[in-house]
Amino acid sequence: MNALDGLYVVDLSHAIAGPTCTNMLVELGATVVKVEPPRVGDGFRHYTEHGGEPLLSIPFASINAGKRSVAIDLKTPAGVAILWQLIERADVLVENFRPGVLDRLGLSYAAIQARNPRLVMVSITGFGQAGPLADRGAYDHIAQAMSGIALLNAGPDGPQKIGMPIIDSFTGYLATIGLLAALRRRDATGVGEHVDVAMLDAALKLVNTTVSVHSYTGRTPGGTGNKGFRLVATSEFYPTGEGWIALGANNQPQVETLLRVLGHPELITDPRFASHQARVDHYAEVRAWLTEALSHWRAADLEAALAAARVPVAMLREVGEIAQHPHIAERGTLHSVELPGWDRELAVVGAGFATEPQPMAAVPVLGADTDAVLATLGIDAEARAQLRAEGAIG
Repeated sequence: MNALDGLYVVDLSHAIAGPTCTNMLVELGATVVKVEPPRVGDGFRHYTEHGGEPLLSIPFASINAGKRSVAIDLKTPAGVAILWQLIERADVLVENFRPGVLDRLGLSYAAIQARNPRLVMVSITGFGQAGPLADRGAYDHIAQAMSGIALLNAGPDGPQKIGMPIIDSFTGYLATIGLLAALRRRDATGVGEHVDVAMLDAALKLVNTTVSVHSYTGRTPGGTGNKGFRLVATSEFYPTGEGWIALGANNQPQVETLLRVLGHPELITDPRFASHQARVDHYAEVRAWLTEALSHWRAADLEAALAAARVPVAMLREVGEIAQHPHIAERGTLHSVELPGWDRELAVVGAGFATEPQPMAAVPVLGADTDAVLATLGIDAEARAQLRAEGAIG
């Protein structure tokens, strides 16, 4: 049995954050009905440079596999009426429109709660449902900029955005946690609730330690720039003679082991390496010494030597390298899903933690499940044909 077997979710979300939340629900066994506009669907369907089905991009597929796609035009009264039928039978509704959009469709949380008091509604926005910034739109890099993350990640060329949608994804995971907490309360009280999730809040949660240190000291740890909390040179990235390495010698025993592996045990008593504070105070000198010392190693050899000595370490790898690593294969981190209109199956990351594997259905073609889902609502073939003729469904 999967943890969320029997849970019925209506997904009005698009792009990354909301679909990441509902992707996690699918991974745990929920039935997710993804409501999309006819003809165009979720805009993320179009993010493709690789050929194949034009409305089934690989980025879209990675977070929407296993969902059921229903094409409904919510700009029509008939489309909204169908959505109400879905909502009335749902346990969860996930949406990521700007505040007020659903209200204008007559789908405010108060209206939904009146018709389905047990429903948990999750709203994901850039800045939340209330506050001076609530009406603003946001993308991942906007949240990185607003939250201070871009400045924390600054390099020689200035502030840098992290090279993947980390805030979008983390917002989706936080939404899942909030949703599951609300479901637990719902199961105890019989009453659902409205979960308000904001990308800015999620970004600040990621830099929680930095926020707390600043609130107490008035300083940003590490200042502005990509050192951040990496205040010691023995815990940073370095070029080697071949490849890059990430050192993780954070405490004194690890530093002493690092020096032994590098062939310089005499430096264990060197004042520059004698304590955490000494390594902070002599950061530039220690980094310069390590840069020279590591230039005589291959990253692969150093990784093997330090790992054997139980010092945290990693070669810097491309995503494709780690995805094909035997460790990932043994853990079952990736699984394959059918990608209609493409030439082969697609590897996607599972739940991200060890759990009973959930067989994953194909990535949904836009509107592929419209007739099947509407039939479960008692809308027969003749009525569906009429709705399709009117443009209410696709």
